[in-house]
Amino acid sequence: MELKLYHTNDVHSHLTTYNKIIRFLDDKRAQFPHTYYVDIGDHVDRSHPFTEGTLGRGNIELLNQAGAGVATIGNNEGITLTHEDFNHLYDDANFQVTCCNVYDLDGRLPRNVKSHVIEDIHGITFGFIGATAEFTPFYKALGWNVTEPIDAIREEVQQIKRQCDVIVILSHLGKFADQRLAEEISGIDIILGAHTHHHFEKGHIVNGVLLGAAGRYGEYIGELTLIFEGRQLVSKKARLINTDELTDAEEDYYDRGREILNEVVVEKELTLPRRLYSASFTTALLAREIRLFLNADCALINSGIIVEGFTGTGFTKYDLHKMLPHPINLVKIKLSGRELMEVIAMSMKHEQRDEIVKGFGFRGDIFGMYVFDNVGIIQSERQFYVDGQVIDAHQEYTLATLDMYTFGRFFPQFVQNDKEYIMPEFLRDIMILALKHR
Repeated sequence: MELKLYHTNDVHSHLTTYNKIIRFLDDKRAQFPHTYYVDIGDHVDRSHPFTEGTLGRGNIELLNQAGAGVATIGNNEGITLTHEDFNHLYDDANFQVTCCNVYDLDGRLPRNVKSHVIEDIHGITFGFIGATAEFTPFYKALGWNVTEPIDAIREEVQQIKRQCDVIVILSHLGKFADQRLAEEISGIDIILGAHTHHHFEKGHIVNGVLLGAAGRYGEYIGELTLIFEGRQLVSKKARLINTDELTDAEEDYYDRGREILNEVVVEKELTLPRRLYSASFTTALLAREIRLFLNADCALINSGIIVEGFTGTGFTKYDLHKMLPHPINLVKIKLSGRELMEVIAMSMKHEQRDEIVKGFGFRGDIFGMYVFDNVGIIQSERQFYVDGQVIDAHQEYTLATLDMYTFGRFFPQFVQNDKEYIMPEFLRDIMILALKHR
C-alpha cells in the first residue's frame, strides 16, 4: 500500500498562501485515497489581523478546513497567547494535538493536548509525538512549565513503540535538535521538523530516520510517499511542492480580521507619525509608557517598531494592529552602570539602522534608530545620564526594553543578566495605555 503524508510548518498566518494549500490537499485526497495531513506548529501568528481578531481560533478553523489529522504547537501558539486563550485554542479543533513537554504548574497538559497520539491510518498504526522549543522564561511568565524536549520524546517513544507500526515525531525544535533525535533515540521512523524555517528538497536521512521540513510561510508543502508491505514500512521518500506553482484561491481573511478589529479605542484626534531616522512623538510616547509600565529607570526601543503611523480621529484596534503588529513582549533587565553605559554607547552607533530584520517576533521591515527614554547623553564629554543624574558605574539600574533584544544578536549584555519577561502584554497593549494617559 502507498500512503501520502503531507506536512506544513511555520505558516505564520500567511493565509493567502495557506488557502492554496487547503485547495491542493482537497485535490490530492481526490487523487490519492490514502492521504494524511499534519502541521508542525507556528501556524498562528498574531501579526495577521484575522489571527489577532480571533486570537488564533481562526487558524484552527483553517486547519479544520485543510483536513488536518494531527498538529503540534510552536512558540507562537504557546507564548503569544494568554494562559487562558492558549488553553482554549483547540476547543473547536477537528484534529488531535500532541505536545509532550508543556504542562501547567500542576503538571497537567494544556487543554485538548496529548503527550502522544496513536492513530490508525488506512490499517497502519501511527504514533505521533509532538514537542516544542524550550522558551522557559516565557512559558513560566504565562503559568506554564516547559521541559527538556529530547528526554520527553525519548520517554514517549519508549512508551508507545510496541503499539505502533510507524513513529513520527512532530518537532518544533529546529534542525539540529532533529538530527540529535535521529542519532540518539531508537524506534523513530520519521521526524517532521519546524522552528528554524529550514527545508529539505528530498528529505534527509540520519541514522535511518527520514527528516522532512517545509521551510516557512507556506512556501512549500512537504509530501512523504510511504510504501508498506502488510504493516511494515519498506520505503519512505520525501519531496517538496512549491506553492508558487499552485493556483491562487480567493480568500477574505484580511478583510474578516479588519472587520473583527473595527472597534474604536481612542476617539480623539491623534497624530502618530512613523519616522525611521529621527525622533518622533510616537516612539517617545511608547518608550516612556514602557518605562512607566515596568517601573524601570530607563527604556530602550527602536524606531522601526512603529510599522505604520496614524493621523485622524477614531483610532481602532485595526489601526493599532497595523501600527504594532509584532508578537513582542517587554522585558525588565538589571544592569550595572558600566553595562548600561556600554549599551548606550553601542546603541549610539545605530549599526542596524538600515537592516531589514526578520524573526525575533519583529514583523516590520527596516530596524531604524534606537530610541531611549529617561536617558541623557553629552557626546562631547562621553557623559551618560539617567533621570538627570550621571550614571554610576557601580550602581544597579533597570532597563525596560523589548524581548527581541535578549536573544544575543543585538546586545550581548542582555543574554546573561537577570531579567523579568512581562507577559502577556504586547507593545500594542502598552500603546493603548500611553494614548489613554495623554
